[in-house]
Amino acid sequence: AMTERKMCTYCGKWFSLALMKPLHEQGKDYVNWYCERCKPAVKSNLLKLPYSSLFKGEIKGQDK
Repeated sequence: AMTERKMCTYCGKWFSLALMKPLHEQGKDYVNWYCERCKPAVKSNLLKLPYSSLFKGEIKGQDK
């Protein structure tokens, strides 16, 4: 079976789903996926946003 792959929203490279972290905006169905390497940058960018509380996912360290 082919491993499911997702494109990192941040760097645009493809990775196995197992290496990806989901992040979605509250009230929206669309999920952004980020690779482990981009996760620290995404997390620090996210925390600077005034509306960062609208986002849920492993990147923020919250349960889905």
